[in-house]
Amino acid sequence: MSVERNPSGSEPSGGPSTTARRLITGLSLWWTAVPVVFAAQVFIGISGVRGSLGEGLVLVMLWACVGGVVLAPVIGFATARATGHTEARKRFATMGALSLGFCLLVVLFLRFAAECAPGDPSCS
Repeated sequence: MSVERNPSGSEPSGGPSTTARRLITGLSLWWTAVPVVFAAQVFIGISGVRGSLGEGLVLVMLWACVGGVVLAPVIGFATARATGHTEARKRFATMGALSLGFCLLVVLFLRFAAECAPGDPSCS
């Protein structure tokens, strides 16, 4: 006599758990929100909001952007790989490649910007 484990006849999903799906979605949204947060951070910094609250807000938003660009693809790829979520793994690999390209452009810009001293007439 055999015992039916799944009486409804449908196969179990075998995919990632709900917690893993929520983590993957949250990390994807964090990475996607980085340009908006960065623009808001720049606007707050330029608008003249000074004082400890304004400076603190700008710093928190800047670190949220750095974390979103650097940490979200790495943690998301590791989570997707551990849970077997192939579509999310592809998505986070693409996000990581785009983030790496952006970081390289920033480093390149900072490298060239450092060559000219402020007020140097030969650089203007």
